[in-house]
Amino acid sequence: MECVMSADISNAFETKQAATPVKEGVEPSYPYLVYESQEDLDRLEAALTELRKTKTGSQLIADATEHKTPIRLDKAMRAYGSYDEVTNNLKLNANNDENRMVGTLAHELRHAQQFQKGILLDAYLDTPKTYIQNQAAIEADASATSCAVCYELALQGNNKPLEALRQKDPHFVNPFQNAAVKGGLADGSAYQAAFKGWFTDYMTRDSYDILYIKMARQRRSNCTREEEDKKFERVVPVADVVEKVCTCNGKPYMSRKETEEFFSTPDASTVSFERFNNIYANCYQKYDLKYSDMENEMKNKLGLTVRPHSNFMPRAVVPEPLPIPTVESRQAQAAEKIAAAKQEKAAENKPQITVNVILQKRGNQGK
Repeated sequence: MECVMSADISNAFETKQAATPVKEGVEPSYPYLVYESQEDLDRLEAALTELRKTKTGSQLIADATEHKTPIRLDKAMRAYGSYDEVTNNLKLNANNDENRMVGTLAHELRHAQQFQKGILLDAYLDTPKTYIQNQAAIEADASATSCAVCYELALQGNNKPLEALRQKDPHFVNPFQNAAVKGGLADGSAYQAAFKGWFTDYMTRDSYDILYIKMARQRRSNCTREEEDKKFERVVPVADVVEKVCTCNGKPYMSRKETEEFFSTPDASTVSFERFNNIYANCYQKYDLKYSDMENEMKNKLGLTVRPHSNFMPRAVVPEPLPIPTVESRQAQAAEKIAAAKQEKAAENKPQITVNVILQKRGNQGK
């Protein structure tokens, strides 16, 4: 899965400098780092160090280590990062700055974690609706996870990775932050807020529709005869995928009912106009789609409807972010809770005088 970067951000013509040889005897902290220079190693180590400061990032690294996922920088890629589930290789754009790289690494490690859980995703075998919705679900989840890592760092006083993430993607960063400020890290509501926020940016969704067509063409070029006969048939319910991979603290952060309701909305089954026509071209023979009534045929047989290009879709309404609690304010809140708990415990341990004892004392006084 790719984390998409626009062409103007990717500095394809950066002046190349001679690589500094790797220092002798240096052992990387992550055993599956792939690097060509000391600069590459230092940059990768810096990103990993930041992730290890967080609970979420530490788990991502532990899972990647268990599954021996190589991590490397790539100077030629246009996306921010990518994870190839077939080869189990993770790449980060070498042109990312150090703060952006933290969120990107978390995003791609989440993809590695998702596929380690056995999700099914095949652009040529799956029905178009199955692939598009499941691809969107894992992208939204990976984006929510990158928010979690960056937000945990912000709680520790380093808000630069979070601000780098917000600069491009406020439509899911701000909802995550606002829910997290209200306690949403513990119950998963922050993840759910970011997950749903991801779908409000139609430019991003258009880019993944394009990626779907690209992936379908690539798979067709190396499919077997048996796969050719079964193309665009497999149905993998999006609720199954969400239940398996969209988790927080070991539990799904969206119930099956919530997932089914969200993906049954009309908007969740739309594709951009250009890709709508590409999908028709891929499937018209398989599903006997009539060109004269294309839109109804696609809706009735494939469950997809067309939406205008992202330029003509409403812009996401991005909420203003709530202030992140400072270390001092959280320490003060913790002290207040401790004091309150002590008072409550003291009150529980205070000897209780029963009504009978009071009456007895009064009777003794009257004698």
